[in-house]
This record gives sequence, C-alpha cells and structure tokens, in this order.
Amino acid sequence: MSERLIVTSTSLQTMAEKHDLHAGEKNKAKREAKVAKEWGDLSENAEYKASKEKFRLAGRLQQRMVWEFKKLETAGYIVVNPMDWAEMAAPVVLVTVGVVARVKQGRFTEDYLLVGAKDQHLPMDLALVPVPYTSPLGQALMGQAAPKKMEALIAGEKRELEILSLRVPTRSEVLDLFPELTPDEAPEADSGC
Repeated sequence: MSERLIVTSTSLQTMAEKHDLHAGEKNKAKREAKVAKEWGDLSENAEYKASKEKFRLAGRLQQRMVWEFKKLETAGYIVVNPMDWAEMAAPVVLVTVGVVARVKQGRFTEDYLLVGAKDQHLPMDLALVPVPYTSPLGQALMGQAAPKKMEALIAGEKRELEILSLRVPTRSEVLDLFPELTPDEAPEADSGC
C-alpha cells in the first residue's frame, strides 16, 4: 500500500463545508420544485424546470464531494495543523510538507510552501506561494536539500530548478494562507463600572 496522504485540517473543513453547502442547495431546490409543481401544467412550468435543474446540479456537486471523501478514506490520510509548521525546529535540511523552499526558475525566484494534498483552495497572490506536495512541482521538490540544481518535468516541459534555501514559515505567513486559523479574540472583560 502507498503512503497515506497528508491533508491539512483546513482543507478537510473546506471540503465538509462544500458538501454541506451543496446538500443545502439541493434541499432548497427540492422545496422550490415542490412549490412550483403546485402551480399547474409541468410542461410549461419554467420555475419547476429550473428548480429540477438546480436540484440535479447540486446533487452532482454533493456527490463529487462524497467521492472526494471516499478517495481520501481509500488512500488513507494524516491530518496536520498548518500552525505546527511555524513551530518546527530550525534549521530545516530537507523539503517536506510545511517547509518553505526558495527556488529559482530561469530569471524568477519564488518562495514555495509545500502544503497538503487537498490545499488547492489557497490564495496564490501572496509572496509565499502554496504548492500541494502531490503536484508535479511539489513532487520534484519533496525530499530535496538546499542548495541543489535539478531538472523537473512541470506542465509538460522540462524546467531547470535551483533550490537556494529552506526555512520554516512564519506564523504570519501561515495565517495569511490559512486565515481561518486566526485565533478568535477574547471579548474584553466588562469592568462593571
């Protein structure tokens, strides 16, 4: 059996929320169709047809999320908390999930954070670029040390990569990528004056 997938707690939460959203939309469309059905002739009832189509689409999207969960269960997975990455011991010697690799490709140098297998929902417009470790770039970087020059097949083309350095992400960088992990601020105590 292959290794278990590494999945962040936030990506599991996002998947569960999508499933619940689609289930809610499906139920809403079912109720709308029931009301529209009472309006008479179904062959000319546009509201009924639209509700049925929304019901089918929401059902397909909900089923897709069920399949995603089943694939995870079949493959096996480990849940990690991204906040733990900011607390890893330094220095980092190999690229693993939760490590930032400064990589030069041609004239461009970027900092990549290897993230979980299902973290495709993260923002890509930050200084720190999240890369799922299961992606071609993630697989090329995984287990490598710095400094190192290498070639990798990415997006169907051979690319020259140079891993310049490795580091632990800062707490701020993790929270920028995973804002849902920001601790809730405790309400200020009432002084009773």
